[in-house]
Amino acid sequence: MSTLTVPRILTQTLDEFVEQQAAEEGCADESAYFVKLAEAEHKRKIRDYYEREVMKAIESDTWIPYTPDFFDKIRAKVEQRLQAKQAGKTK
Repeated sequence: MSTLTVPRILTQTLDEFVEQQAAEEGCADESAYFVKLAEAEHKRKIRDYYEREVMKAIESDTWIPYTPDFFDKIRAKVEQRLQAKQAGKTK
């Protein structure tokens, strides 16, 4: 992993704010604070992506409700495939 270097291009007011936030968040320094911000943004974008995908599925007519019966059918299919695979190995 490469090292993050944050150039000192912030205004004094913003620099003081970043220093204060880093201290409040328990970060060792400003770079660690920026890394923490980037990680949080990354997680947010992933969550937003999956929320959009779920909403698309819900709004479409092709989504399948996950009921106990649905999972029973999946388990049965998996069991059949495992049995068929094991039977093929013993021949």
